[in-house]
Amino acid sequence: MESVLARIKIPPEAVVPILIGGTALFILLFAGSKLADWKARAPDAASRFGLVVAGLFTSVAVFFLLGGLTNQIDPNNEGTGQINFTDAPTAGFMAAVACAFWRMANQRLVTLLIGLGIGVLMIAKPFVWPVMRIWETGQAYPRDTTDPEHLMFWGPGVVVVIVALIAAAKKPR
Repeated sequence: MESVLARIKIPPEAVVPILIGGTALFILLFAGSKLADWKARAPDAASRFGLVVAGLFTSVAVFFLLGGLTNQIDPNNEGTGQINFTDAPTAGFMAAVACAFWRMANQRLVTLLIGLGIGVLMIAKPFVWPVMRIWETGQAYPRDTTDPEHLMFWGPGVVVVIVALIAAAKKPR
């Protein structure tokens, strides 16, 4: 019996961002206090580092988000414009990590705007840019909002909104 994960194909362009994001998340989780100590000792350097990393992660999140929002064809259909199941989770993960680094750069408003912007776009996907199922006859109809093609946007979208709200609400030390 084949496992579910064995059937998920990760596109080559998603491998590097996921590895870098996983490393950043690992550092935030297990070395967060060291980063806070560094920020206390060298606030300017830590702020610049946060700006660079946040900009990088935001760019990657927007890249994957645009691919996910503009592709509206069900993956079961033939042709171009098919949605990729890794675009939304990658965009959400990158945006959530970016929010943490925008906060490290003392950019609370940017954290809030980027996190809410990306999160709301992901949550709005099923209503504004629904994934379409195209029948053999050529007739197209939108997938249901509870289909996996849409739920894969809602979960990461909610996570990004929550991370942005928490990061923006936290008072500086």
